[in-house]
Amino acid sequence: MSRKRDLRVKSNNYISDDKTEVLVSSETIYRGKAFSFCSDIVKLPNGKMARKDYVKYPQAVAILAFLDNKRIILEKQFRYPVGKLLYEIPAGKIDDPLETKEKAAERELLEETGFKANRMEYLFSYFPAVGYSSEVIHVFKAAEITKESQDLDEDEFIDVISMELDEVLEKIKNHEIEDAKTIISILYFCTFCRKNLKME
Repeated sequence: MSRKRDLRVKSNNYISDDKTEVLVSSETIYRGKAFSFCSDIVKLPNGKMARKDYVKYPQAVAILAFLDNKRIILEKQFRYPVGKLLYEIPAGKIDDPLETKEKAAERELLEETGFKANRMEYLFSYFPAVGYSSEVIHVFKAAEITKESQDLDEDEFIDVISMELDEVLEKIKNHEIEDAKTIISILYFCTFCRKNLKME
C-alpha cells in the first residue's frame, strides 16, 4: 500500500494564517505630478526583511453616466503610455483629501464631459494593480444629469461621445474597448445593477 503524499506547499518553512507585512521604513524615490515611486522595507510573516517597490497613487473615481435608458457617455482620448486612442468612462483622481468621493465624481464628470450630475449612486470599489500600485478606484453611477460645458485641464484633449450600452458590450467583446476600468465597471453594472437601478 503506497503512502499518501503531502501535497501542501510550504514556503520558507513558515505556516501561519497571518500574512501581514509590517512597514519598517519608507523612502520616496521620485515624486511626480500624478503619482510617486516608493521603496519600502517591510518585515515579512517569517520575520525576514524585504524591499517592496510600488507606485503611490491617490484614490480615484470613475463614473457610469447614462443619457437615457440605453446610451452611456464615453470619452475618446489618446493615452501616451500605450500609444493608443482609447474609449473610456469618465474618471479622475481625488486630489484634495477633504473632497468626498461623491464630490470628486461630480467634479470629474463635469470637467471632462460637461455633464452635471445632481445625484451620484455608489456602485463599488476595486484595486486595479495590486502588485505594484496603491491605487483604488471608486465607481459611481451618475443620475439626473444635465448638459453644461467642459472645463478640461490644459493637457487634456477629450472627445465626448454617447453609445448604446449593447454596442459598448459588443466593443468589449471584440476587444475594441481595452481600458480596464471601463471594462470592469460596465461588466459589473450589467451583471449586478442593470435590472435593479432605475436609469433616468
